[in-house]
Amino acid sequence: MDVKLRHVAVLLLLPFLLVAVASREATTNNLTVLAIAEDRFYNYDFTSQYVSPGSVDWPVCLVFYGNAYVDKVKNIYWGVTIFANPMYAYLNDGSGWAWDTDRGTKGVFYSNYLNQYVYLHMRVYAPNPPDYMGNSYWGKYVIATAHYDQYPLESWSGYTEYAERDLASIASSKGYTVYVDWAYFYNPEPYRAEGNHIWLNGGYATAVYVP
Repeated sequence: MDVKLRHVAVLLLLPFLLVAVASREATTNNLTVLAIAEDRFYNYDFTSQYVSPGSVDWPVCLVFYGNAYVDKVKNIYWGVTIFANPMYAYLNDGSGWAWDTDRGTKGVFYSNYLNQYVYLHMRVYAPNPPDYMGNSYWGKYVIATAHYDQYPLESWSGYTEYAERDLASIASSKGYTVYVDWAYFYNPEPYRAEGNHIWLNGGYATAVYVP
């Protein structure tokens, strides 16, 4: 079976589960739980360890699968970033829900979409330990969110769709197999500015096979 179709077929949509109410950071109407085999995860990350449509940061837009773990994926890009704010993902690898925290991997990059230099920033999530999730469909995998930060002052952040495609292109240029718009993650965001938070996401996640 074609890899792309096989992985889309096993993705399930589950009802949104409200854990707590947090202060408004960025808001979405599309927060929900996704499932693959026994695993569960939310389709956004969060600004704190509370699940609420009013405390989201960015949509989950990338899956690295096969034999992936957090630092291995970061090393495809700029390695571990320590000078970035932590964000949070709520995950269930089949043995209960847990929070993961990540600052991500981040580097200066020229955006052909915006015709300017930006920081390209990706946060990578999996339970720690073992720093990956696993099941019979995706092997060892991690999920990720992506966005631009304005360079050099970081006066705004956003454009997930563009960041996702740039990260896919970097992985492809290094020999990794990439499936753009691999599966629908139910998190489309039309272009709009919410303060300095600029939304733009098509709702489909890209997959990168990591041997």
